[in-house]
Amino acid sequence: MKYNPEWFVVAGLLLYFYLVAEPSKPFVRPFRLSDPTIQYPFATSERVTDNQLYIISCIFPSLAIAGWCTALLKRNKLTRFQFQQLLNTSLLNLWLSISITGVLTDVLKAWIARHRPDFLERCGPIDGTPIDQLVGIEVCSAPLGQMYLVDGMKSTPSGHSSVAFAGLFYLNLWIYSRVGHLHMGYQLASCTPSLLGAYIALSRTQDYRHHYSDIIIGSAMGIGIATVTFLRGKREERKEPELPR
Repeated sequence: MKYNPEWFVVAGLLLYFYLVAEPSKPFVRPFRLSDPTIQYPFATSERVTDNQLYIISCIFPSLAIAGWCTALLKRNKLTRFQFQQLLNTSLLNLWLSISITGVLTDVLKAWIARHRPDFLERCGPIDGTPIDQLVGIEVCSAPLGQMYLVDGMKSTPSGHSSVAFAGLFYLNLWIYSRVGHLHMGYQLASCTPSLLGAYIALSRTQDYRHHYSDIIIGSAMGIGIATVTFLRGKREERKEPELPR
């Protein structure tokens, strides 16, 4: 298998995501205490945590693709060389989808700086704060901690939604490309990862972490980037020796 330096791009993007993009401070926008869109309660228990998101949307698709390729190798549907090429190309473009989406999402969060639905509970405005006037975070007592206050200004786009679809919609496309020629049952089953992605995205409105528009934008980003990287991978596959289904 030939060496692919693009894995360094993935590694660089992931490092930037964790070390720079995630902890970045957002633009600070004023707000009104009377704004009903930021008056929702803070959920102490999330339906899908950050760690669960990464396992479901990143690790699970990687293992599913690796398992599928291994099964093809065991059934003599692929030569060892074809197995290595298919696995490398598929995983590389999966992780390009995830890493690009993660970085772009966090950059937009900091630039857009929209308040989350539960922002006022994160803020904890001090007594005497005007209700119907624009105020800044200097009126916040931050009862949950400074980290939660800052994170409360990073609502758009939804990171859970974008990353979920970056990984799971990519897996959806990858599976469909292998079973799309079979009967309808297999084709419908290939959409299961996207249903899981939709659940993750919608759970963010149930936890009052995001507005509906946040998850729509995030989901569209994840789907779009996953589609581009998947099609890129298919072009690379066509340059290699024929890969049986």
